Amino acid sequence: MGTLNDFDFTGKVILIVEDTETSNRFYNAALSRTKAKLLWALDGEEALNKLKDNSDIDVVLLDLNLPGISGFDVLKNIRKTNKDLSVIVQTAYVLSGEEAACYELGANDFITKPIMLDQLLSSLKKHF
Repeated sequence: MGTLNDFDFTGKVILIVEDTETSNRFYNAALSRTKAKLLWALDGEEALNKLKDNSDIDVVLLDLNLPGISGFDVLKNIRKTNKDLSVIVQTAYVLSGEEAACYELGANDFITKPIMLDQLLSSLKKHF
């Protein structure tokens, strides 16, 4: 694993779509040192609004299990309007077929919780 210095994401914008406070604290701690700009959405509707209002988002970290509009529907919506935006799906609930379904809908990567810091950083670096 590289050092955190290998993960300088200055100038990059990450939208984190996650409704769990503990996960958000993890992301904040893990990603604040990368110098990326972090945007937050607690549900699918807020995520879609953030995407509409911020054309500079480079990567979306998308939880599947969201209140209201599901992560699957957010992903479908992103792909209707933007084929090139990198979407990394992250979930604690790995149901059979879920990963394949995400890739079919256009996800660029799929990581499971509990998320390992090096896996998260490597996945982000790959998609910038």
